[in-house]
Amino acid sequence: MLAKLLSIPFSHDILDIGNVKTLFGTAPGFWNTLLGAMAQLPSSLLSNEPLMEKLAIFSLPIVRVVDYFAGATNAMRIDVSCEKDPSVQETALYAHENLEPCVGECVSAFCAALLSDSIQPGIWFPEEAIVSKADTATVLGLSGVGAHTLEVSSRDGLQYEDVWGESCRQIQAS
Repeated sequence: MLAKLLSIPFSHDILDIGNVKTLFGTAPGFWNTLLGAMAQLPSSLLSNEPLMEKLAIFSLPIVRVVDYFAGATNAMRIDVSCEKDPSVQETALYAHENLEPCVGECVSAFCAALLSDSIQPGIWFPEEAIVSKADTATVLGLSGVGAHTLEVSSRDGLQYEDVWGESCRQIQAS
C-alpha cells in the first residue's frame, strides 16, 4: 500500500509542472496499513492535539520495538519523466539507515544553506527555497552526508554532482 503525500498540490503549483504524483510506503508493510487507517480518521480527531499527543506517547515504545527488530531505514526515490519528451527519464535515490538522524541532517542542511546565502531567508516549501542547480547540490549534498545510498540514473545527462554535489561524492567515496 502506498499513501499519497500532502506535497502534491504544492509541487504542482510551485514548480509549474503539469502532473505530479507522490507516494509514500514503508516496511514492514503493516505500517502502511496503519498509516492508511489513520488517514481515514475524522479531522476532528486528528486535530485534537491532546489526544494525538497521548497516542504518540502510547505508540512510541511500540515503534521503537518494531524498529529494533525490523530496522528504521528511510529511503526516497524520485522519478522524473515527460510525456512531451519521452527521452526525459531521470531517477534519484536517497537512503538513510535511520529516519531521525536523516531528518536532523536535512534540517541542518537547510540551515547551513541559509547561513551561507545559498537560499533566501524565510519560510519556504523546499520547492520554493531551492531555485537553482547550485542550490540543489548545496542542500542535497549536505543532506546526503549520513546517507548510505545516493544514486542518480539518467537518459538525459543528469550527473551525480548535479543532484548531490561534488563534496557528497567525496564523502561517499571515503
